[in-house]
Amino acid sequence: MEKQPNRIPCESLDFVEASHRHRVYPLMYCHMEIIGHLDIERLKQSVSLSSEIVPEILCAYDFKKNCFVDFGYTADDVVRYTTENMTSALQQDLDRHPQFQIFIISQRNHELVIAVMSHILADGEGFLQYLYLLAALYNGKRQNKNIENHRDISPLLKNIHVLAPTEQAKRHKHLSISPLRPAETGNQFLCLTSQISSRDVELIHQKARVSGATLNDVFMNAYARVIAQLQNINTVVLPCPADLRRFYPELDALTIANMAGIYRRITVEIPPGCSFGMTLQQVHGELALQKSRYRCFVGIKALDRIFHKAPRLLLEQAIKATYRLTPVSYTNFGVISHEKLCFTNCTIQNCFLTGTYRLPPDFQLTISTFKNRCTLNCTLIGGKNDEECGQDEECGQYILDRVKNEILNWIEYR
Repeated sequence: MEKQPNRIPCESLDFVEASHRHRVYPLMYCHMEIIGHLDIERLKQSVSLSSEIVPEILCAYDFKKNCFVDFGYTADDVVRYTTENMTSALQQDLDRHPQFQIFIISQRNHELVIAVMSHILADGEGFLQYLYLLAALYNGKRQNKNIENHRDISPLLKNIHVLAPTEQAKRHKHLSISPLRPAETGNQFLCLTSQISSRDVELIHQKARVSGATLNDVFMNAYARVIAQLQNINTVVLPCPADLRRFYPELDALTIANMAGIYRRITVEIPPGCSFGMTLQQVHGELALQKSRYRCFVGIKALDRIFHKAPRLLLEQAIKATYRLTPVSYTNFGVISHEKLCFTNCTIQNCFLTGTYRLPPDFQLTISTFKNRCTLNCTLIGGKNDEECGQDEECGQYILDRVKNEILNWIEYR
């Protein structure tokens, strides 16, 4: 009798990401520019060691049975060394490949590296935790023999009581934002960036601190204002993801998993003549109020309770009704630690994280910070030909630069 492959069940928030795969394929990317050359065999050994802690990385994903399946992949299937372009790195079928892969293009004295993580296995913070683990193993750091990866979200749901929506959210509950780009089909992959220097990031920190706001408030505010200007509207509503790990009983626990909730409707009213500072206070106040009401947990406890009991089709219907995708979205991956993400005898010159490549007309602004430099990014699947692709590239770059300039104009204004 043929031996059946080992299967590892997924968790409820993993299933959320898997359910949206036809519109938003569940992948994340880490782009690194490295001075020096990675030791490929050492990297493969590190992947093998990490799989003892996170076995799912060497598994495919079974979308029908909602589980990770061990088909015998090894580190050789994860680490891919190439002298060609990175197109193959951008199109991964998670049912036929490991949940994590690294693509390396080696050039004369440096390397371009793209690490690809399944969003079914982990969210942005979980992706970073895995990269830090991989780097630590590569650098020869001993891991605690009892180290365990925690993927179950039920411990962080205890004692959480979601309160009523805010007045702002209720007042605009039927509001939606139109797409920022055309809906034509396409097959060209575009990764666009606009970077804010470390000097300017420090100035943003200082001015945000004086305003009583966070960097995330600043980025969301700038994005909302640009959307309002582009669409000639006075009210913008945006979803804002939230890391739920601060509610986990063990704050230092390894949680390479999906543990992100979402504030579904952060509404910003931007009447004509309203200054950046005025709308910033509005964004900060609304986010703070929604945090105090635990609105990022809406629907999660109910989903987790029925996840292992309800039929798959019923779960998918419930998820699509509760987790409605919007054509305009935002996510902040936060700070990438240059102290934790480093490799012996190499220097990471630049690094940023991105979400998946978005089909038209969807657009997502992503933010990540490395060595105090902030990268604004969008990843798009553009037009069918050079002309259409150029239009998408121009549109995406224009939005990124407008958001950046909105922030820089604010810090320069006295």
